[in-house]
Amino acid sequence: MADNYKILAQILPDNTNENTAYTVPSAAETTVASTTTSPFTVKVSPKAASVQTYTIISSVIICNQHSGAVTYDMRLKQSGESDNDKEWIFKSVSLANGKSHVLSLGMGLSAGDSIKVKISVADKLSFTFMGIEVT
Repeated sequence: MADNYKILAQILPDNTNENTAYTVPSAAETTVASTTTSPFTVKVSPKAASVQTYTIISSVIICNQHSGAVTYDMRLKQSGESDNDKEWIFKSVSLANGKSHVLSLGMGLSAGDSIKVKISVADKLSFTFMGIEVT
């Protein structure tokens, strides 16, 4: 497994709808070529948990680039689940003009899990997600 500390995602939503900011990637299928003389390939899908990708979100930086206050919502979506109020981790949080929020979260997410954001004014809040992807 490889640990990659990096910028996981950056988003500046251009609308006031809910937008997916980051989704934990799933382990990809691997194509294995035959070592025999017959020409064929085999696709192998990862089954063991040890080959799945997971992510630790260490921090989120939110910057208000507007002349006034803007609110944001953030939802933590578990893969395969329908929208539910239990998923909100921040709701209607106000951020004053020219200010930033630096959130230290330490959240563990599995393959397919995602973080969604919603803002009150389009094109005015930028989000940067920092963390570690383990593959």
